[in-house]
Amino acid sequence: MSMKEAVRQIGQHANMMPVERGITLPMVKLENNRVIVRRLIYFTRTTPEYGTAITEPQYVAIYDLTGTTFITLKRFEMDVPNLRPPPWIHNRPAFEKPEDIIPEFERIWTLYDMLIPAFLKGDAGISAEIKQAAKQYVHYFDRHAEKPLLPFYDVFGGDFLHWVGRAANS
Repeated sequence: MSMKEAVRQIGQHANMMPVERGITLPMVKLENNRVIVRRLIYFTRTTPEYGTAITEPQYVAIYDLTGTTFITLKRFEMDVPNLRPPPWIHNRPAFEKPEDIIPEFERIWTLYDMLIPAFLKGDAGISAEIKQAAKQYVHYFDRHAEKPLLPFYDVFGGDFLHWVGRAANS
C-alpha cells in the first residue's frame, strides 16, 4: 500500500479537470476495515487584491489503499459542520523554484506510508521513529492544508489526524 501510487492514480483522473483547480492532501479514514483515501478537488481564482480564493470542494476522488484500487471521481455535495462562509483565501507556500515542490511532496507521501500502518496499530504503533515522522507530517500539514477546508479534513480524516497529533506530542 503506497500513498504515492494512490496519489498518482487519483492524479490521472483529476488532471483532466480545468487548470484553475486545487486538490487537498490525502484524507485517510478507516472504513469497514479498509483504508480509504479521499482527495477533494476545488476550483481556484487568483486576484492581485486577495491572493488565491478557493471554492467549496466540487469533486471527490476516492481510493482504496488497502485494495490498491481507484474507486471513483465524482461530484461532491455535502454539508459539513463548522464551515465558514466564503470567500476563502488559501495561498500556497512559496518555493524558490517550482521544481522544489517535488521533493517536499515525495517526503509527504513517504510519511503517509510510514504513519498509516502505525495508525492502524493504535497507540501501540508509536515508536520513536513514528513520533518523528508524525512531527514532520504535522509540519507539512500546517504548511500545505487549506485552512478553510479543515472541517472537511476532520470529517474524512479526523481520526488519523488526531492520532498523528497525539503521536507527535507523545
